[in-house]
Amino acid sequence: MDEKYTALFGEADYRASLDRVLALAEREIRIFDTDLTRMQLDAPERINVLAAFLLGDPQRRINIVIHDPTPAEQQMPRLLAFLSRHSHAVTLRQSPDNLRHLADAHILADTQHGVRRFHVTQPRSALIIDDREYVHPWWERFGELWELSHPCLSTSITGL
Repeated sequence: MDEKYTALFGEADYRASLDRVLALAEREIRIFDTDLTRMQLDAPERINVLAAFLLGDPQRRINIVIHDPTPAEQQMPRLLAFLSRHSHAVTLRQSPDNLRHLADAHILADTQHGVRRFHVTQPRSALIIDDREYVHPWWERFGELWELSHPCLSTSITGL
């Protein structure tokens, strides 16, 4: 089996692979998902890894595109606090209505690592390590989704 590509079949393997990719990130993390619930980004250990990533270099960025921000708004207080604390380096956007049929999900790091979930309702996914050729189309696709999406989940506090 190719060490760069590992097939995953369960939720625990999926989340362990997410953690592995997050730990490998050095410059940019790109996340695409329906609502972030299956990724469990709100888990304390993932929030800590994301915060450590950002604190390692002021040039690092996390860009997220989701279909539905409601679960994050209503069920992910740690994620909302993280977004507020790191609003200079983390941007969350919502996909347009005409793209909400897209049912895959992925976390990509630095154009060379990633975890792709083939369908959000199924745990079957793939871990890709150090393979720019495989990750490149998904990196580019995320860029296209990013351009078509719009800001959501304002976490800034305004007023006097």
